[in-house]
Amino acid sequence: MSYFTHEFTGPISRLDVGRARVIRYKVLFLPPALEAELPFGDYPRLRVEGEIAGVPVRGAWMPVGDGRRYFIVSPAIKAATGFDLGEDVEMRFRVDDQDHVDVPEAFERALGAEPVVLALWSELTPGKKRMYAAHVASARTPATERRRVDEALQALREGSSLRDFLRSKR
Repeated sequence: MSYFTHEFTGPISRLDVGRARVIRYKVLFLPPALEAELPFGDYPRLRVEGEIAGVPVRGAWMPVGDGRRYFIVSPAIKAATGFDLGEDVEMRFRVDDQDHVDVPEAFERALGAEPVVLALWSELTPGKKRMYAAHVASARTPATERRRVDEALQALREGSSLRDFLRSKR
């Protein structure tokens, strides 16, 4: 049996999300035949690990109001594959650990250096941990990464959500 338990080929589509502020995504929609095989009853935003056109991906199948589910095709995936809107791509995937969080190395080191903050971190839900991790991981320079690690640690120390903490700094 293959490492990946599900696969399909489908077109990259555009999906507009939001009302007041519309965000446009390039996505793959999950074929309805596969939806019945997956545990969406337990996990409405089912995290998966796989590959799109051979490029490793990790993310979630997200629900759309009309009953469909989509997986975001990030700009990095588009750049690595060369595929764009309307083109068919193969996606292979398996259900991932629903609690998995990719924590950037610098943030992991900083958490390890502060046992009290690490204890606060361990009490967060996986979704909140992913928000902190994404904030740090999206930094483009080492200086920005250091600043974001400091912000994340301070928000944890204060017991406020990262979003509220960042808003208070504006």
